[in-house]
Amino acid sequence: MKAFKPIGITHITIRVNNMARSEAFYSDVLGFEVERKMGKTMTVYRIGTDSLVLVEAETGYDTVSRDYRVDHFGFNVESAAIVDQMAAWCKEHDVSIVSGPGNRKNGRYLFITDPDGNMIELFHEDLKA
Repeated sequence: MKAFKPIGITHITIRVNNMARSEAFYSDVLGFEVERKMGKTMTVYRIGTDSLVLVEAETGYDTVSRDYRVDHFGFNVESAAIVDQMAAWCKEHDVSIVSGPGNRKNGRYLFITDPDGNMIELFHEDLKA
């Protein structure tokens, strides 16, 4: 695979230290609507065709520690086959694979890191699922 050509950014996931406070900010201040909650530690907001995902940081219960960072960002690709092709390409070119390729309920994913350790998800969503 010579060139990776995503068809869009599917989501950005950020870590937050206090889920209730962050939900209030994104819902009440910015006016985003909750698309779904996944347990007590993950909230997904739909913004047009993209998503902003809040994940409670591991340091959330420690009042002294703070964890402010983007957890990962995800790119949409056109097919599950491209996810697998990218996994093979990454292995051949010593790109760090964190997880996958694998299936989840509505698609296929691969998590990799860039040279600075930023996590990137490559994802094909099966809209028929």
